[in-house]
Amino acid sequence: MSLKNLKKLLLILTTLPIIACSQNQEGGSSSSSSSDSISYLKGGEGDWVLKIDDFTVNQTNFNKDLEAALVLQGATADQIALYANDAATKQMYADQLINTVLLFKKAEEEKFFETQEAKDFINLSVRNVKFQYYLTKLIADAAKNIPDPTPEQAQAFFDQAKQQLTQMYGITAYNTETAPYIAQLYKNAYAEQLVQRDIQDLKDKAVIERNTAVLGEASILPPQIGDPNATNTAIMPQSNDLLPRTNN
Repeated sequence: MSLKNLKKLLLILTTLPIIACSQNQEGGSSSSSSSDSISYLKGGEGDWVLKIDDFTVNQTNFNKDLEAALVLQGATADQIALYANDAATKQMYADQLINTVLLFKKAEEEKFFETQEAKDFINLSVRNVKFQYYLTKLIADAAKNIPDPTPEQAQAFFDQAKQQLTQMYGITAYNTETAPYIAQLYKNAYAEQLVQRDIQDLKDKAVIERNTAVLGEASILPPQIGDPNATNTAIMPQSNDLLPRTNN
């Protein structure tokens, strides 16, 4: 995980308060407000880290939230230790946290999260984040049991996934400097395929019915990009098969 990529990953911090907000709503309280979503950040132990009007965040709460964001993005223990103690990372997190607290206070004044549209969006977001968190943990656990790739396997993996590795992680070549990162990404990709197989096994064993009278019949051809009547392709399954086809 490069610092360049970490900046993108820290965007997940805006999602974390949504989880707390929805959990309060799930508790059945109709009086929950947007302040419930950030109240868990207030206070804590250690020195203060941020003061935003009357809202103070101390070291323990600041560090726990930052680490949670890194875990959710699949960071390893070594990466968490590295970035959680990096000044640039903590300053970026602090900036995002300031924006979050101020916007949530504004939303509370407007009673924004009391609207049905907001509640529906929050429920969807929480479901997706919980799913992604559990999936990330399953992949991380599976990756621990996968042996390091040979140089030939790592090179083949890089050659096949070069475009994605460049766009997502800024890795443009396979060499001694990038080899450890590519090896970990190889293991993550392999682990993800194992987890996807487990998910398929669950689907095979489950009793699943689809009401095509409501859903409609699936088209043989995928929706055309730009077709206003097409299904949003952003929510359609994407291929993550990055493993090299090699016998090594």
